Amino acid sequence: MNWWRLPLFTCVLLTTGRTCYSADTDYDPANLERSFWVHASLASSAQKGYWGPSYPPSRSPTESDIRNAAKLLTGPFAANRLYLVYHQEIPVEEAQQVFRWWRQLCRKAVQLVPTLVLRMYDTQQTPVFKPEALRRLAEFFKQSINAEQLAVYDVYPNRDQGEALKSLAAQYSKGLIRVGIQPEEKIQVPFVAAVQDTWSGFCHGKTNADWLDRGFGAETLRKWVKDRNRQDQPVAWDLIVVAWDYSATQRGSYPGYDDAAKNMPLPAGRNRLAAQEILRTAQVGRLAGFSSDLLILQANSQHPAHDDAKASFYETLKRGEPYRGYYSVPFQEIVAIFNALKAGKTPKATSE
Repeated sequence: MNWWRLPLFTCVLLTTGRTCYSADTDYDPANLERSFWVHASLASSAQKGYWGPSYPPSRSPTESDIRNAAKLLTGPFAANRLYLVYHQEIPVEEAQQVFRWWRQLCRKAVQLVPTLVLRMYDTQQTPVFKPEALRRLAEFFKQSINAEQLAVYDVYPNRDQGEALKSLAAQYSKGLIRVGIQPEEKIQVPFVAAVQDTWSGFCHGKTNADWLDRGFGAETLRKWVKDRNRQDQPVAWDLIVVAWDYSATQRGSYPGYDDAAKNMPLPAGRNRLAAQEILRTAQVGRLAGFSSDLLILQANSQHPAHDDAKASFYETLKRGEPYRGYYSVPFQEIVAIFNALKAGKTPKATSE
C-alpha cells in the first residue's frame, strides 16, 4: 500500500486573494499560486504521528538540508508557496527550529504555510497533538512563520477533526486552508480555501488520447472544476507526478490497488493538458492556482523498485541536486508549468 495516499483520491493546496483566471477574463498567470506540499522535516520515512504514535521519531534535518531544498523548490522549481507538513515526526522543539530555518532561508515573497495533520491514520484515529501543545505550536507559527494562514492536511473525506480544529480556528480567525480535500467534499467553515486531490481524474487513461476520450479523466476533471465553481472558496489544483499501474488494464482504468512498487509516472503531457482544462473551466474567484504533492513522490520514489532510499526525492532535495529518478518526467513537466506561469505564460500542450 502507498504510504501517503490512503483513499483513491490524493491531496494538495492553494492561496487566497490572488488574481484568478477564467476563459472570459483577463488574468496574470504570474499571480497564480505555484505551490508544493512537502514535509518540513524532509524526513525520508516519516511514520510517527501519521501511521500511529508508537513509531520512532525521524531524524531531524540540518540547516544545510533546508537551505539546499529551499533553494531548489523556490528557485529552479519556481514555487511561490510551500505547504510545510508536520505531524510530530520529529520533536516539537526541533520542528520549531526547522520551521525557523525555512523562513530564514526562503525569500520573503515566498509564502510558507504550516500544514498540520490533526488525526493519525491508525485504527483509533489518534489525535496527533495534545491540546496545550497544539495551542503553543499555533502561537509559534503566528509569531514566527505565518500570522494569517495555516493549513490542515487530511486525505480522508469528512473526518471529524475534533477539538484540535476548533482550537486552530480560534487562533486563525481569517480561516484555515484544507489540504487534500476530496472531490466529493464541500469546503466548509472554518476553511476558506482548499487544495484539491485530483489523482483519479489525472490518472484515468493510459494514453493522452484515452484521457481525452469520453468517460475518461478529462471529463471527470472538468466536472470537478464545474462543481467547485458553484462554491465561493478558491481552490488550488494538484498536478500529479505518481500515477497508478497502467500495465494491469487495456486503457488505463484504475487497477484496483495503489502499490508503491507498481505505481508508474503520469504520462508525459498529461499535466499540461489538465492545467489547460482547469484554466479553461474555472470561473473568476474560484481558481487559486496549482500545487503538487511531494509527499507522494517521496513515498513512491524511495521504494527499492524505483529510486531506493539514497536516491529518493527528498534526499536529492537535501543534497541540492536536480531529481533525475524514475518519476522525473512528470515532475519536470510540473516544474516547466510553474516556470511558464511565473513568466506570465500559460502552459502549452505538447504532442504525445
